[in-house]
Amino acid sequence: MAITMQGNWTVQVKSKAAAFKQRFIIQGSSNGKDGIYDGVTSTAPVQVDGAQWTIQIQHKPSGRGQAWQPSAMRLGTPSRSGGQILLDVFSNDSGGDSDYNDLVLTCGMAETASEYVVYGKVRSYRGLCGFNPCFPWYVIDTWPQLKALLNYQSVKEAIGALYPDRLRKLEKYRHLPVEELGPFTPMMLPTAVPQAASFNQNLSFVAKREIASVAAANIKPELYLDLGKLRDRLKLYCSVKDQAGLLLRFQEYDRTDAELAGGPYTGEGDREMLGLTATDEVGNYVFRFSRDLADVVDELDDQVIGGPDLTTQLQPDLLVQVMGGAGESDILFETGLHANIPNLRRINLCIPDHLLNPGPACQGGRAIQSIGNIWTISGVGNTFDTDGRITATNINGPQITNGAWRGTLEMFACFLAHPEVTHYVLRYRRPDTGWNFVRDELTHIYIPQIGNSTSPQHKVGPFDETLSGGESVPAYKNIESDSQWIATHRLRKAKLNSSTYAPNSNPGPVIFRIDGYRKVSGELVKVAGADDQITLYIDNRLVEGDIASVAMGGSTPGECALFELTSPDAPLTLRFRADHPGGFTQNYRVAVFRGSGTPVAVSDLTPPAQPLDVDYNAGTHGALFFGTFNGVAPDGGNYVVAELQPDSGAWLPADKPFCAFAFEVYGTTRATNGYGKPGARRLDVELIGLQVADA
Repeated sequence: MAITMQGNWTVQVKSKAAAFKQRFIIQGSSNGKDGIYDGVTSTAPVQVDGAQWTIQIQHKPSGRGQAWQPSAMRLGTPSRSGGQILLDVFSNDSGGDSDYNDLVLTCGMAETASEYVVYGKVRSYRGLCGFNPCFPWYVIDTWPQLKALLNYQSVKEAIGALYPDRLRKLEKYRHLPVEELGPFTPMMLPTAVPQAASFNQNLSFVAKREIASVAAANIKPELYLDLGKLRDRLKLYCSVKDQAGLLLRFQEYDRTDAELAGGPYTGEGDREMLGLTATDEVGNYVFRFSRDLADVVDELDDQVIGGPDLTTQLQPDLLVQVMGGAGESDILFETGLHANIPNLRRINLCIPDHLLNPGPACQGGRAIQSIGNIWTISGVGNTFDTDGRITATNINGPQITNGAWRGTLEMFACFLAHPEVTHYVLRYRRPDTGWNFVRDELTHIYIPQIGNSTSPQHKVGPFDETLSGGESVPAYKNIESDSQWIATHRLRKAKLNSSTYAPNSNPGPVIFRIDGYRKVSGELVKVAGADDQITLYIDNRLVEGDIASVAMGGSTPGECALFELTSPDAPLTLRFRADHPGGFTQNYRVAVFRGSGTPVAVSDLTPPAQPLDVDYNAGTHGALFFGTFNGVAPDGGNYVVAELQPDSGAWLPADKPFCAFAFEVYGTTRATNGYGKPGARRLDVELIGLQVADA
């Protein structure tokens, strides 16, 4: 894959040790240096400049008619020498060895105070890691990590000192799955006490110097030993994996006033986009950026109270994002803060494996491998009924039973048994119609054009192509094995806007078909056996519902109702509805809250009792669960009636003669886009007041 570079570098051939011809290609320069250069030591050095540009090394195998082929490439480690920063680029051709010395290039840049180079290795991590294994700080990256770590008292106390708001949020929304708690900003707990403290005076210089650069050390000193023991224990069950072909985006970060006053890192400060780079085939990366005098002046306002010396604090702070695409919604992960970066700095990155989500690996057996994270191959616990409803039990994707498909559907497919496939065509039809062509545009990031987001080379398809029989078809490039494209989601063959194929006015089964072709003399020729099809039941509608009334003793005063309790647990009559017209309700429930949000457990104790929290059950409901239509005695509008009484025996606490109450109805839809499911929606709320009769 191409190596991405930024700024002004001089590229020259350091050595050649290969029988095959070698060359290198520069693309994306701003000073007219794009072109092909001979891979021999006599080639003159090439001074290349540009915000984003790339180097691609190629070789030409011996033999008549052999074409130039891309070589495997790896980055070396930058070093200082004679006032320069030097970086080697190693390559390996398709010959019999794997020594990565076939053609070696050296890139050099002048070392100045205004130029910065960061480099390192990117890995994903999984297992019982607890904390991010790459940071010297105790960094928590996700809600599940935080929830698991709160089982340890030392972590809970440390977080309570620096991030009490996170603890309050977890407690307030403890009834929600963690994936519904919203985006997670990394939490950074220092691994050392301030320089002034006497505890653990053998701390490294780096840890002491940076202690106040992100968060105040408000943690009791004795907790550090417990945190260290915990980390040592957990890392035995933590595994990492190199990540090739990832797209990284760098931002300079200006801390908030609260952070400058010694508060913890929040991620809420101002940011400046610096640029992009990509990891090589073993996860190495390099990124260069510049800071001018105005940037340094700005840093004068970004000084942490009690932090390191001024020279150190004038250095920039960085955040790194892993991108799945070019848009703001394509951020797969964002690191914690890397503070006070010197002009040459190694920063290794560790990414939670499940957030990286590179897409499925090719397993063979069939072409269509998955929709999102839901595998379509056999033997993994996922099945489809004849209409395309999905039952998924595999832990690597959302679990669902007899669910519909909704939203944007990412189809992953591969032609593992047919590597000659260069293009593919997608078709669709309803069960009672003929075939039509899929024309949803698909783009991916083409590494040689990484600096030009508008380049047409990022387009995967569709393109107008001609079949061998003369028919014109919309076809897509098969990029699954081409390392010139960003690695994440290279197996993605389509992003299907499901409402195009089954609008809300006509939901139901849709059959999708993929056919692989190879290009011969400008025409596409069908590759025998390189095809597959799948049926998906598409329904984008959500559960709808409302509360028709809240009544007591037959009285329904409506808005701004105030009821006088005839007894502490006097029944309140709730008439409500929750309904999905296609039968894809997952759950409906009634919730009651008192005052500022105190949950009040309620039940219907009047026969026949109306259930108030009902989950879909295939054994009970079959393939279809509509909602209150499946409750007790629904009327023609699918409304049911419940006589609500508090489980505690009283609506009001003994010391409260009056309080406001909220009666709410929620519904959850049984559908997926392959990555998740719609969360519970509040369908309606009714507010009333309750008071004791003699108040």
